[in-house]
Amino acid sequence: MLGIGSRRNNLKVLIIHNKYKSVNIGGEDVVYKNEKKLLRKALGDDNIFFYEVSNDNLNKLRLIYEIFFSYKHYKKISEIIRINNIDIAHIHNFYPILTPGIFKAASRSRAIVVHTLHNYRLWCISGTFYRDGYGVCELCANKFSLKGIANKCYRKSFSQSILSQFSFWFYRVFKLFDSVDYFFVLTNFQKEKVLQLGINEKRIILKPNSVNTMHNIESQKQGYIYVGRLEESKGIFQVLDVWQNLDKKFVLTIVGVGDLEESLRLKYNQTNIIFKGRCSKKDTLNRISKSKYLIQSSLLYETFGLTIIEAMSFGVPVIGFDIGTRSDFIYNKVNGFLSPIGNLKLTIEKSFEYDKYASLSSNAILKSKEFENNYIIKKQIEIYRNFLKR
Repeated sequence: MLGIGSRRNNLKVLIIHNKYKSVNIGGEDVVYKNEKKLLRKALGDDNIFFYEVSNDNLNKLRLIYEIFFSYKHYKKISEIIRINNIDIAHIHNFYPILTPGIFKAASRSRAIVVHTLHNYRLWCISGTFYRDGYGVCELCANKFSLKGIANKCYRKSFSQSILSQFSFWFYRVFKLFDSVDYFFVLTNFQKEKVLQLGINEKRIILKPNSVNTMHNIESQKQGYIYVGRLEESKGIFQVLDVWQNLDKKFVLTIVGVGDLEESLRLKYNQTNIIFKGRCSKKDTLNRISKSKYLIQSSLLYETFGLTIIEAMSFGVPVIGFDIGTRSDFIYNKVNGFLSPIGNLKLTIEKSFEYDKYASLSSNAILKSKEFENNYIIKKQIEIYRNFLKR
């Protein structure tokens, strides 16, 4: 399929995404929306097509059999590619409505197929390689294992885990992921991880996400901020347990919601821990910009670090656990602090009146510019064009 022959000078791209429920908008939805806008601006509306579905419209009964292979979406995507002479079919999230059948649809319609690995769902039905009460978990990677079902790894539901696990076994048996020509990974850590998991290096392309880094920098910053879901995998317990034993001058603002919110508010009810709940994107960024540090305490292998880059773009250094992708962004004592989980209290205390804070802040801004919208989208288009040359 890669020997497609002559191509037009203008590049036509179809961007495909299965959106999450509107109440649970996450990083993948944000990245998809941002890339779509930037590509249309760079290449023109006539050259960028998009196909999206939303879990808001999910029919649970129909999904039971359509989750294995959706002929409806297979047919629609095939038609879009053929009618519009699409060069690149770039898929973000495909699960659960679209299914990997769309990879085969794009391939058979003679488009080059690209898939951004926003998570690890090809090997783990939770997509995170993390299990509550256990920690980092790769028991099901490249195996026909029942562990994901037994541990209710998909949305903490036994029935949904059965359906999810069997659907991914189906995708593997029928080699639906073989129709993907190239996988976009977001960090060097993720690249090494998917190499270990068996993807051929020639199919792996490092292409990070991008953010808007053009901000006015606040000169007066104070306090610490945590932004994220309130769940075990995000390390919120480790952070709050430390904060209970810090002087009251250490003030932590928590932006985010989750099943644990009510219990956390009750357990950690003290004046220097402020729960803000759900905030708008604008309000969240405003709060980050005025904070002295962002806390990134996730215990799992995040595929990127969107909040890290957003914070750094405001000159806000990040304190993160030294896990997974964190070291791709945070350089210890250069633009923030990398901390072993057990040393978080000492790291927070050291950060409070750190004598080289101005340098941390300046270096954080410099690091963020590596992910600036226009720079990354230009790089992405260049990668697309190189695919066509091959």
